[in-house]
Amino acid sequence: MLLAGYAFALLIGMAFALWLRSHGDWTNGLAWERGLLRAVHVELPDWLDAILVVMPWIGTNITLVPVTLIAVIWLVRRKHLHSAVYLAVTQVGSSTLNPLIKFLYERPRPDIIPRRGWYDWAAYPSGHAIASTAVLTTVCIVLFRVTGWRWPFYVVVPLLIVSLFSRIYLGVHWPTDVVGGVLIGAVWLAFTYFAFREDTRRTPESSPSEHPN
Repeated sequence: MLLAGYAFALLIGMAFALWLRSHGDWTNGLAWERGLLRAVHVELPDWLDAILVVMPWIGTNITLVPVTLIAVIWLVRRKHLHSAVYLAVTQVGSSTLNPLIKFLYERPRPDIIPRRGWYDWAAYPSGHAIASTAVLTTVCIVLFRVTGWRWPFYVVVPLLIVSLFSRIYLGVHWPTDVVGGVLIGAVWLAFTYFAFREDTRRTPESSPSEHPN
């Protein structure tokens, strides 16, 4: 199921790219994308602009890979092996889908407004969108399964929205790069969720309170 999910996420990314290329200017962006980039290029308060510059670091693999590694070690030490493998697989798939699809299409970055912040290589798809959608949501799911916490969902969702918007605001992605990244990340998220869904036939992972310190 995981291989099928990975292949399907890859195909979704490819299909969306092919659809875009047949409906507009792939290199210079669609007309509405150029208009949106210009529309969001407004002067914001310094504190808000600083947040939008820093926010993408939450959704990049440079940050998520070490955080995921620490989380996996923590889960293994607490004997939540199922959740540890679930999180690790989601991270590996997310971090490999992005460069693979970038290599296939190598879409140029926008040049409508000055680009700011961290970015590299091709524009499509947004690796931040893939990683944020798949990995950050999986972290919330794992925390809920292991601890029963719901609050991470309420934190991650607005962070995700702001992070994705910031990629357009900073001029480093076409809006369709972000949409494509969300589609790819959502497909991978769905397949990994069902592949690692809690199975009543096996012993459920107990909460931390059930493990003596």
